[in-house]
Amino acid sequence: MEEINTQPRVPGESIAQRPYMLTILCLFSFVFFGLISFFFLLALFYSGSITDMVFRYAPEYSFKSYSVILYILGGLLLHALSMAGTILIWKMKRPGYLIFGTSSLVISIYQLFATKISPLTTAFYIALIIAFGIFFKKLR
Repeated sequence: MEEINTQPRVPGESIAQRPYMLTILCLFSFVFFGLISFFFLLALFYSGSITDMVFRYAPEYSFKSYSVILYILGGLLLHALSMAGTILIWKMKRPGYLIFGTSSLVISIYQLFATKISPLTTAFYIALIIAFGIFFKKLR
């Protein structure tokens, strides 16, 4: 038997179609931010080992053990927010772009002023913000 959609449609409500390029961009972004969030989560569980390695191999940096944990938590939070924003963009919601853009911009600003981080990485985050911004008018 064939199922019939019994939910009434609101007159004048249009269902926004997701452009093909936005679909590809969302899938790429979801995988990218999902993997980075997973690695930050994994690093959180091994933060003691990471702190020991920092003290052993980079003694010139006088990190406190809690600063390593705060760095990992901050990275996890910002990348998870970017992933959540991507999910909302996938659902064609405008607040998703604001969440994604804000968290990616914070990551970019940090990378811009942090030492020994490639400017190409920062440019990648900014390019993602711009690429999603192209589709902003299609979001509702």
